[in-house]
Amino acid sequence: MKRMRKTIRHPETMRRKRSSDPYAGIDRRVDFHGMTVAEAERVISNVISSNPGQTVLINHGKGEGILRTALRNFCSNDPRIKRIRKGEETVIPGGEGITIIEL
Repeated sequence: MKRMRKTIRHPETMRRKRSSDPYAGIDRRVDFHGMTVAEAERVISNVISSNPGQTVLINHGKGEGILRTALRNFCSNDPRIKRIRKGEETVIPGGEGITIIEL
């Protein structure tokens, strides 16, 4: 007859692993796939106006970089934006296809 242990041999395995959510600090997500630069600038201006004090993830896609460059230039010239983070500098999936702005 096999004797049962009353203690756990490796208690660290019983702990719940924390899943780090890369989107934890993001308040709003906006997708610009398929938009022209003019349409995207109009939409991002509305998003900036309606979400003060929030963090917004802009998903512009990778592509040739035309929309990415235009949106990042537009955001860097807007005084309402406190900080711009490029997707390639963050741990959020999407890499250079996203930009995060803090209002």
